Amino acid sequence: MERTFIYCLVIIFFGTVAPKQSSPIRRQTRMIQLLQIVEQLKTCVNDTDPVLLSTPENVEKHCEESAFKCFQEAPLKPLNNEEKKMRFDVLIKQLRRKLPWREARKTNPKCPSCDSFKKKPPLEFLGNLRSFLQKMIYEQHHRPR
Repeated sequence: MERTFIYCLVIIFFGTVAPKQSSPIRRQTRMIQLLQIVEQLKTCVNDTDPVLLSTPENVEKHCEESAFKCFQEAPLKPLNNEEKKMRFDVLIKQLRRKLPWREARKTNPKCPSCDSFKKKPPLEFLGNLRSFLQKMIYEQHHRPR
């Protein structure tokens, strides 16, 4: 009985410690999933919609998190096709899931608001999101250890 209890405690301990150790891998995996989501969204988004979306560009490293939130909260609209609309809803829900960040931000640096960025059509917006994610993946993979 005592052995089972000890094994359970060890499993719980490693279950709480392990995710923190593999955070960079989880983060990179999530960003790669986001790239796939962006590609799929291109086929479901209404590009004829006259609404332009605030599109972060040339974001400083300390403002990546707030820029990503701008991308996540953009009011993209689905195509009128019912099947595409259902797919769009699933993809948007996945896009808006939280991204595991590298470290907690103790200071709150001044970052531009979402409204301050140039507004672009939906497909161009998604292209910029794709570039943004690729840049973040590259920087994480090539950062000094």
